[in-house]
Amino acid sequence: MAVSQNILGMNARNYLYIRKYNVRDSKRVADDKLLTKRRMIRNAIATPKLLATFRSRKEMRDFNWSSLPTDGFAIKPARGYGGGGIIVFKKWEGSSGTTVSGEQVDIHYIENHLLDILDGAFSLQYLPDYAFIEERIHLHPFYKKICSVGLPDIRIIVLNAIPIMAMLRLPTEESHGTANLMQGAIALGIDMRTGITNYAYKKHGTTPRFIPGTKTKLRGLKIPKWNELLLLAAKAQQASKLGYAGIDLVHDGEKGPLVLEINARPGLSIQSANRTSLRTRLERVENMHHITPERGVEMAKSLFVSAFSEKVKTNPKTVGVIEQVVLEGERLIKAVDAKVDTGAFRTSIDKQLVSELGFPKSDKEVQVQSASGVQTRETINATFHLRGVKIKSVASVTDRSHLKYPVIIGRRDLKGFLVDPTINAPDESSDSMELDLQSEETNSELKKSRTINP
Repeated sequence: MAVSQNILGMNARNYLYIRKYNVRDSKRVADDKLLTKRRMIRNAIATPKLLATFRSRKEMRDFNWSSLPTDGFAIKPARGYGGGGIIVFKKWEGSSGTTVSGEQVDIHYIENHLLDILDGAFSLQYLPDYAFIEERIHLHPFYKKICSVGLPDIRIIVLNAIPIMAMLRLPTEESHGTANLMQGAIALGIDMRTGITNYAYKKHGTTPRFIPGTKTKLRGLKIPKWNELLLLAAKAQQASKLGYAGIDLVHDGEKGPLVLEINARPGLSIQSANRTSLRTRLERVENMHHITPERGVEMAKSLFVSAFSEKVKTNPKTVGVIEQVVLEGERLIKAVDAKVDTGAFRTSIDKQLVSELGFPKSDKEVQVQSASGVQTRETINATFHLRGVKIKSVASVTDRSHLKYPVIIGRRDLKGFLVDPTINAPDESSDSMELDLQSEETNSELKKSRTINP
């Protein structure tokens, strides 16, 4: 499997991913925050509540400003970029209010700002635009501790329902409370498996080691509800109809993770925050299709991990009788359904699948007894992912074309898993039970493997 080790550049991003995966209509919707919000709502994707829209001066003049919530709201241009044109209020008294920066403004100020938005002052091509008001985000307590100004968000790059890379963006005084890296916000790379921050990055000046104004290290922060954030990003990407997208998420203290925006042309600084190549990760999975968001999250947590994350303890995972596994060959990566069979000692993979994916051969041969008698089989050095866990195994190779499942997962590779035979159980078993009758060394290994370590 040829995988580039080069950092993904803008030209390669545009040609290899945006042009290939993002059709024009989907990009048009993503460029419009209001259209994106409505698409998210139609697909039951959590997003901040829409309070009002302004497409004309008449709608602005006729609006009842006293109807807005007293605990604040956000005014945004529909086709703005880089955080321009956004005003967030933390308090509203019917005809005047206080912004998050402490500025006191009245209706007259807001109307002038809305006129600027309608005239296109903040739009991508300075074309006439429209504005909307949405509810204010009330930050989860975790983010209040690490950010004293503005609204931090999480950017997750997603390709075909598989989260690829993520970063936490922290606003600073220098960035005037925005999460814009070009203006001085801090980016923290996030390990996909654990949700723990690994590296920090700042576009200009020296990258800090600590949260500004504190002695808390930027590295090692555990993002709350990490799995929910990954799953929401994968679902939002599918709902957007963009194949390749940057999903911006926020974490509301009451409502949980919410989709803030979707970017059809996500920037590339996320590579600096993670100190790894986005292109390398994308090439590993771009041939995988028809992946559900749930499986996409499992794959991301298995394939894209930081070195330190292997030291982080996780709870045992429960698997059923039939599980989707991701086979990682030298030529291709492919997801297939596999049967978990505790009656079989060794994992077995169909020979056609082995040839297709390009698994390296092992020098070892094994004797296997099945319904058709004792067979001598070749073995391969196989790498596969089960429920987000990467497993390296010596698997036997056989013809399984006449059987329902191309892969059998033997108990040798189930260490650390709990097997529940009531989960995903087929109506009838189409595969015979397999048992290795190997060399004296392997038989000794077999006896030690009679029970699965939880």
